[in-house]
This record gives sequence, structure tokens and C-alpha cells, in this order.
Amino acid sequence: MFKAINSLSNRSTLGKIILNNVYSKVNKRTFLSQAYYCREVWDHRLNNPILQKQNLDELYYELDQRFQKTRQVSAVDVDIFVNAVTDDSYNDEILDVVHKLRLSSDTGNTLESTPHAVVRTLIQHGNKNDFLEALDDRLNYGIFLNFYTANVVLDTYWKSKDFTSGARVASQLMFQEEFNHPLSKNLSLLHCYNFLLHPEGWPVQSKPEEPEEEVKIRVKFLRNPYDDNHFDLKDSHKIVGKTLAMFTKGEIDPLYKSLYVLGLALYNKPELLEEAVHECRSKNIVLYKEIIDLVPEGNESKKDLQSLNTESKNVQDLLKANIEETVQRTSENDIANQCKLFLKWESDRANALEEQKKRILTAKRLTSIEDLQKVLKEKETKLWFFSNEEQIELDIEAKKVFYPKRWFGNKKKPKKIDVGYVPPEVQSKQNLA
Repeated sequence: MFKAINSLSNRSTLGKIILNNVYSKVNKRTFLSQAYYCREVWDHRLNNPILQKQNLDELYYELDQRFQKTRQVSAVDVDIFVNAVTDDSYNDEILDVVHKLRLSSDTGNTLESTPHAVVRTLIQHGNKNDFLEALDDRLNYGIFLNFYTANVVLDTYWKSKDFTSGARVASQLMFQEEFNHPLSKNLSLLHCYNFLLHPEGWPVQSKPEEPEEEVKIRVKFLRNPYDDNHFDLKDSHKIVGKTLAMFTKGEIDPLYKSLYVLGLALYNKPELLEEAVHECRSKNIVLYKEIIDLVPEGNESKKDLQSLNTESKNVQDLLKANIEETVQRTSENDIANQCKLFLKWESDRANALEEQKKRILTAKRLTSIEDLQKVLKEKETKLWFFSNEEQIELDIEAKKVFYPKRWFGNKKKPKKIDVGYVPPEVQSKQNLA
């Protein structure tokens, strides 16, 4: 095909345009095939009658009103809403209903398809910043990545060369300690390495403004400051360093060993770094200079790492080769398992909806039975009032609440009156004059 295009390009300007378009598509490389995204199987959910008959505006209004009145939202209804969305016009509403579900007691019944649909919609149609902020705010949104969604997101950011966002997604896998899938692992290492080449764009949390006037607040006790070195990490280099260290721990390959040493240096773990350096020297492991040079100049371990045995390698090509090999080995199995999950989620949604209908019918029946019992009780009281008059009066008396008398302290003794006291005569000043 390329020979034909080259011959065409030599003949006309149109051929050059076609050739440029072909080469631009080839250069815009992606690791995952279109089949890996399973778009046809995923879009098949829209043929389900449960999703077809939904009016998204009315459903969102109903969810919002129910939450405002009862502070409760059904997990099945939220799942139906987020799965029925097909464009970017409901991105804010998706995040809103997911947040309300996290605030309700039914959040423990969240269906597996709910976070997957949120990730799919926000990645394909949504705002990148909104997605990453929701992903980082696990407490309020509860969006957790599995290996499949992580691979899709990382591949999407690779196509757009957004390595900072890719490194942030990789750090989420580190926080969840989900690093068993080889494809997720290699994609994460590639994004983290490219981010360290140009460490820009990582959001920095601004400190809250201190009030001008000193404000004193009464508290029972003060908590000692505590840092768990995991979820409390805020520095981008420490987060990426721990991600590299956790993803490459225990590996013997020089590429992974170099990334492991780099991760420990960034994560600032001198004891573990000393053990890794000792292992490299004792086993004569050759590290890659391009990776070791990424240690910042101000790092204390910079001099020790430069004394190790290193060699130059094209790290980009090595990381890409690992990904391509992993894709050939795992992609078919991943696609088959994910397609099975899509079909399973449809049946799970239908079963959950039937269970919800049964619960609603049961609650309505119980409410109607209680109302009927109240009406019968009132009729019985009216019909047998004179026969049970004494018992009714006793019941009324028993329902009275007698509050204890309040104590206002000891009574003061009254003042003694002096019987022989004679008040003085009061005269005006005019009479005195």
C-alpha cells in the first residue's frame, strides 16, 4: 500500500496529501486495538428496554427530589441513569447523582456497571479535569478503577500524549494497590517515566487562607499530626516515586530495577534504597543511566546512585516493547472476560430492578395494612365506648406525662421585721427654708 501511495505522491499534489494523512495516522500510535475497547458490545446495552424507555430529565428530577426529601437514592436508579447517557449533555448530572448515592445508605449496593459507565462517559465525552478530580475524590464519588478501565484510560491519554494525567491515573492504581495486571503495570510505568521527563501540570493544593484576626476555637483535645505515607501524599514526585517502587518491587530485570531505584529515591526511603543499592552492587546489576539521571539534583542519594554501574539505553523503546508484548499476550483474554461482564451486568441490573420493585410493593402493603388497622381500631373504640369507658379513662390517665418539679435552690429565710423601728420624718426643703 505504501509503495502505491509513494508512486502516487510523485505524480500529483493529491498524492502528497493522501500520503501525509496516512503517515499522520500511523504516527498517532496506540497500543490497544479498537476491539479492546469493546464499543459494540458496550453500546448494545442501549437496546435494553430498561434504558430505552428512560427520560433522562425526568429521571434526574425524580432522583433529585427524592434525595431532597428523604436523603436516599436508589443504587439501581443511579445505575440506569448513568448507563443511559450517550453524550456530554449530562456530565454534571452524572457526577451529582453519583455523589448523592455516596451520601445515601444504599451506596453499599452500587452495581459494578455504575463506575464503569461513569468512566466511559467522562473519558469519551467529558471534561478531563472533572474526571480526574472525581477519580481522586474517592470518598465523595466512589469511582474506583479496575485493570480494564485503567488500561482504556491510560491508552487514551497515551494517544493524546497527556503523560501528567496518565501518571495521575497510575497513582490511583497505586493507592488501590492494584498492580497485578501486567498491561496496567507497563502502561503506568510508561506514563510515569514520561511525566518525570517533563514534570509539569500536576495540580498543587493551595493552603487555606489564614484569617487576618486570630480566631480561637474551643476543642476538647488536639490530635497529633499524622502522615500515613500513602493517602496523605501530596507531592507529585513522592506519589510517582511510590508508584514506580510498588509496580517494580521484586523485579530482577535491569529496566524494572532502575525504575525501582528511581522510585525509592523520589519516595525518599533511604533504608530501602540502601538495600536496593547494595543488591545492585553485590549482584553486579547494570542500571540504565537515562533513568538514574532523573533523580533531582537536590536529592541526598544522587551521589550514591551515580557511582553505580550504568549504561545507556533507549528507555522509551524498551517500555513500548514491553507493552506491545503484553498486549499480544493478554488482550484476547481481557476482551473475552470484559464482554462476558457486560452481559452479566445487564442481567444484574434487571434482577436488582425486580428486587427493588418487590421491596416497594412490600412496603406499600405494610403501609396499607397499618392504615387499615388504625381505621379498625378507631371504629372499635367508637362501637364499644360505653362498655370500655373505664378502661379508656385509665388508658388516657396512663398516657399523661408527669414532669418532675424543678428545683430552684434552697429557699431563703424571710427577713425579720423590727417591730420597734420608727421611720424618720421626711420634710421638703421649702419647709426647712
